Amino acid sequence: MRRPRPRGEGIPALNGIRGVAVALVLIGHSGIPGVAGGFIGVDVFFVLSGFLITSLLLDEIGRTGKLDLGAFWVRRARRLLPALLVMVLAVIAARLLFPPDAVSGLRNDAVAAFLWMANWAFVSHQTDYFSQGAPPSPLQHTWSLGVEEQYYLIWPVLIAAVAVLLAVTARRRKKTPTITVVRWAVLVLALAGTAASATEAILMADDDSLNRVYFGTDTRAQALLIGAAAAALLVRDWPAMMAGWPLIRSRWGRWLAGAVPVAGVAVLAAITHVATGSAAEFRNGLLIVVAVAAVAVIAGVALEQNGPVAWVLATPPLVALGVVSYGVYLWHWPVFLVLTGERTGWTGYPLFAARCAITLLAAVGSWWLIERPVRRWRPVHVPQLRLAAATMATAVAVAVVVVPVGTRIDASSPDITQAALVSPVETVRLAAPLQTGPRPHTVSVFGDSIGWTMMRYLPPTPGISFLDRTTIGCGLVRGGPYRYSGQSLEQKPECDAWPERWAQRIGHDRPDVVLMMIGRWEVVDRKWNGKWAHIGQPDFDKYLESELRHALDILGSTGALVVVTTEPYSRHGEQTNGNLYPEDQPSRVDQWNALLRRVVAGRKNVTVLDLNKKLAPNGGYTNKINGVQVRIDGVHPTPNAVKWMTPWLLDAVR
Repeated sequence: MRRPRPRGEGIPALNGIRGVAVALVLIGHSGIPGVAGGFIGVDVFFVLSGFLITSLLLDEIGRTGKLDLGAFWVRRARRLLPALLVMVLAVIAARLLFPPDAVSGLRNDAVAAFLWMANWAFVSHQTDYFSQGAPPSPLQHTWSLGVEEQYYLIWPVLIAAVAVLLAVTARRRKKTPTITVVRWAVLVLALAGTAASATEAILMADDDSLNRVYFGTDTRAQALLIGAAAAALLVRDWPAMMAGWPLIRSRWGRWLAGAVPVAGVAVLAAITHVATGSAAEFRNGLLIVVAVAAVAVIAGVALEQNGPVAWVLATPPLVALGVVSYGVYLWHWPVFLVLTGERTGWTGYPLFAARCAITLLAAVGSWWLIERPVRRWRPVHVPQLRLAAATMATAVAVAVVVVPVGTRIDASSPDITQAALVSPVETVRLAAPLQTGPRPHTVSVFGDSIGWTMMRYLPPTPGISFLDRTTIGCGLVRGGPYRYSGQSLEQKPECDAWPERWAQRIGHDRPDVVLMMIGRWEVVDRKWNGKWAHIGQPDFDKYLESELRHALDILGSTGALVVVTTEPYSRHGEQTNGNLYPEDQPSRVDQWNALLRRVVAGRKNVTVLDLNKKLAPNGGYTNKINGVQVRIDGVHPTPNAVKWMTPWLLDAVR
């Protein structure tokens, strides 16, 4: 029989599991092909936490006959709180490096993270974890820490209550309760909780409640509790297991303990490759399958540390990654959001390597400068539980005082993604007050949310009356669904009725000039004639051309001058691997603008206004011109940009 490997602190293979789990998270958040299911790394962490924490608690009851809950919570606070505080405060200090939409709710996100309630905060905000479109909060990853801390708060109390109840019952019967009885009671409690949590997640999972299931403590507790059940059932000698001594004597037992983790690894690998996080997968029990496979690996390598899987997991690189895994998890998400393809010019594997390198540097620094010193600090005269509470309260106060109040994007915002999720609403406003006497020069504005934003921020224009006839979320293309920022969305019925609506408005307004600002929805991938299509495909281009000609016929039907703007380059968001989404590809914008010029050519009373050149003077997307920010979210112009463009716009429509 092989002797156990020399070890430092803990079981090397379990640190290796931490390394694998955090690697899955990194890969999953980087858009590496073939590992869309990397998000299950968090579930592996949950199972491991449930297994280790329950083993510790039952060992303490076995040695002392009781639980010191205060001491347990102090240990957890010392392990998790200091590094979290530093990371959150760093995000607050560097908030200008993140997209404005991402930090619009930073104050509330920081407070929720400090109070270990981030998961429920994201539930209340209806955060879409699996959407890659809208910029996510740089603290979104703290949801899992909230789930774990809530488990650390509740589960030890339940175990202590079980131990006390059994002790009282035993005294009445004049018997001494054994740790075995406590273990069996905890096993039953953990299995019952696992079944309830898994059932709730399966029954609740649908497209509307998917993120409630993903973030909810009650629906994610199944992973923590199945780890707890395995600990109650299998771990009988915690000190011997931590020392690496053989716990299984029989040949068949060792063979089984070596084989079960192999099966668990195979299941986890398959899920990592095929899972996407869809509601259908959750309804089919994805979470409980992952938890069972993870506990097979974790319990197997803990009990038989000389098995093949255990020896692979105990390799030094994985163990080292596992040691700093908490810091890696804390820092990777804000690092990934700051280190973008736009800033670096990299995509794919080079960008992934750079992100990982910076994350590892931050994690190693966190381990040596914060986590390790705090764990070794043994204050004599400081009540540590009160110190932890005071530290959290101070952090909350700092977040409230330092971070300005933000407003999350809602349906009234010009944000195109959010606007597309609600019914498009045509707004009717005058950019200048109604005047008596002769009618002012009238400009009717048709288009989508870019035009809507222009009208929203347009300063007073004496002598010219702008009529806002834009419709948020709608272009010329009818039908759907369509893909936007990685999401598949249904076309709103209002969007398909634009010919009738525009004809009615033109007949009513009889404007001197018509300003048409479209193109964003013409360059997305869209279901057309039963297949996905996009600009650049000959048949779809012919359809786009026919719709554009129809629009120009309607808008010019009263003899007004029609001014059509080109579509500007955009950068609403990046895919996780740093690549642009299809609708943000400059080539698609160029194709639309070329088609636009081709259709306009030769038409009387129709001119082209080059909005793309105005917002991209250097021939590519830019967020700043002469030091002034010109885009709100990579798509829509800022108030300052609209003010700056107003004289240019007025010259075109006079």
